[in-house]
Parts: sequence; structure tokens; C-alpha cells
Amino acid sequence: MRLWIGAGVMLAGMAGVGAQEPFVPDPDRVLDPIEGNWQTLELSQITITLCPDGFCGTLSKIVVPREGLTEAEYAAALAMPPESYTDMRNPDPTLRSRPMLGLQLLTLLPGTKPAIYDGEIYNPEDGNTYSGYVEMLGPDLIRLNGCVLYNIICQGQEWVRVVPEAVVAE
Repeated sequence: MRLWIGAGVMLAGMAGVGAQEPFVPDPDRVLDPIEGNWQTLELSQITITLCPDGFCGTLSKIVVPREGLTEAEYAAALAMPPESYTDMRNPDPTLRSRPMLGLQLLTLLPGTKPAIYDGEIYNPEDGNTYSGYVEMLGPDLIRLNGCVLYNIICQGQEWVRVVPEAVVAE
């Protein structure tokens, strides 16, 4: 299982999404170290926030990597806005039209060990969900580990924290 977020974002039309009540955490609470924007090796970004299920990681920026795509797929992907990418590699045909941008890829809970968050990882490259965990390696570095065979075989990738760019007034 490759844990890169990018080539799983393929081409199709964008479908409508039903409205849900947004989860709004207490604005006075102290943020957990896992919360924030994280950049993958392929330069896509995942935003991890508090949610009703623990911590949720959503795809907040899509960068299409060249690797794994044919010339035609890569050219077509670059010609489309990221809002048009859908989950077309999902094995469930009813989910293939859902937008990738904003899609929840991580569901995490604090683990039994410090700096470890256990949970599930959705891999858009193959449309499967894996057990796994995220380990805080430092304040600005995490390691995502997706696992198979009852967590015996795991593969990981390090992500770095992305500090939001300051808005410059014109």
C-alpha cells in the first residue's frame, strides 16, 4: 500500500454534496498538537481538526504528482480545477463521484502511548480504508503509518506542518 495522496485523485465530474451541520469545537479550548495543516511528500495537504469522532484529517490541498499517471491522465488532471477531482478509484461505485477536496482521509483517537494517535486511514489511490496510526515526531513533524494484516505490516510517510501564509492587505 502506497501512502501518497495525489494520484488517487483522478478525473470525473463533481457531484453535489448534501449539507450537514458543521461541528464547531469550543473556541477557548487548547489545541491538540496533532491539529493543523500537514504537507505530504507529494505536496498535497491534510488538515487535522477536532471532530465528533476524535480528530479528522481532510484533504485540503491537492497537488497531482506525475508518478503513477499516464501522459494523458496527467495532462487532463492539470487541465481541471482541483474542485473537479472525484474519488473515482473507490471500489464502491456510489462513492466515485464524491469530491476529493475536503474528503475525510483520517479518523484518529489518542492512543495508549504518548504522541500516538490510532485510527483509520482512507487511501484514495485504491479506495480502501486501513488501520493505522499517526506518531508526533516533533511539534512540526508527524509520521503516518498505514497497516495491514492486523497491524503486522505497516508503511509510513512523514508529513511536515504547514504554517498558513499571512494575508497581505493591498
